[in-house]
Amino acid sequence: MQNPSNNITYFGKTTWRSDRKRFGIKQEDRLMHTYMIGKTGTGKSTCLETKILQDIHAGRGCALLDPHGDLVEKIEKSIPSWRREDLIYFNIPDSKLNLKYNPFKKVSYEKRSLVASGILEVFSKLWDRAWGVKLEHILRHAILTLLDQPKANVADIPEILLNKSFRNEAIQNVKSDLVRKFWKREFPEYHKYDLLPVMNKIGGMLVHPVIRRVLIENNEEISLRKAMDEKKIVLVNLSKGHLGADVAKILGALFITSIASAAFSRVDTPEESRIPFIVYMDEFHNFTTLSLVNMFSELRKFKVGMVLAHQYLHQLDEKIKRAILGNIGTIISFRIGTEDAMYMSKEMYPEFDVEDFINLPNYKIYLKLMIDGRPSRPFSGITTKLDNQKR
Repeated sequence: MQNPSNNITYFGKTTWRSDRKRFGIKQEDRLMHTYMIGKTGTGKSTCLETKILQDIHAGRGCALLDPHGDLVEKIEKSIPSWRREDLIYFNIPDSKLNLKYNPFKKVSYEKRSLVASGILEVFSKLWDRAWGVKLEHILRHAILTLLDQPKANVADIPEILLNKSFRNEAIQNVKSDLVRKFWKREFPEYHKYDLLPVMNKIGGMLVHPVIRRVLIENNEEISLRKAMDEKKIVLVNLSKGHLGADVAKILGALFITSIASAAFSRVDTPEESRIPFIVYMDEFHNFTTLSLVNMFSELRKFKVGMVLAHQYLHQLDEKIKRAILGNIGTIISFRIGTEDAMYMSKEMYPEFDVEDFINLPNYKIYLKLMIDGRPSRPFSGITTKLDNQKR
């Protein structure tokens, strides 16, 4: 297997006429993020695999969130011996897993409101039908308060609402006058039945054994900041078949929020010293919130790049769809359906029309590639695997 260039991640060859030039993306341009769309079986997972394996063989740090489990297992088996010590395998369906992560851990003060909004949006997507203004208001202040604590986790949400002595002690650490005002003036006016929706939802989530293990009970807590700085390989198996869709979604979304928090903590490191870290999300609509997408421009500054892959645009909320296509540097399309082709043909006008997108063979792509901070004109290509890129 070839050891790829440290500066360029190769993933395709051009298909213009008889020309077959190998192409890829520079590391700095990857921090502008990448969006991939295509139907099942068109080659998205293979393209992700090619990029991830190059990161691994080049000694770079990366993370993969996989809601099916197949890709993450394939990557895990392909890691060379000299990089095995860098592997953090978050195999969540494995009952013997002793790792946990904490979305409330060491969030930089300047980003706490942003992270709180991200956590809230995870909950609102999960509890969409029961979500209301009062539920959000109470939860927001509880989360903001816990983010100010030296040690806290998701299990402390009901604690801060029901345990007066715990709450009073926590208030001592609150930095925001508005949050303190909520607890001292507004919260005492609530009745117990006002808290029932919060307690029912949070309580129901916390009794799930997998969620308790991964967010609270397991002994070994991983530091995502350390993983980024030390170029670790973080593989997260969120197989919906084993975990159930809701559990996979909430654990994946909170994990991504934790990655964003870890990235923001790099504010203590000069920008030129921040080590790039690439996060891959297959079927990313399961884990993405509008709050996270709005963090993309910030994540770039902290040297974290996102690679987002999924099948259909209708899987995205309209606001998220607009925000993604407005914040993404590189756009790659495999074969897609008519409705999506109408949308993507506008992104790649005038080079490709609706029929072009509908009729793409497997592994063929149309793309706009970020080159030195600027998007290229749309062009066509065919994706390549790592072991045949120089053929």
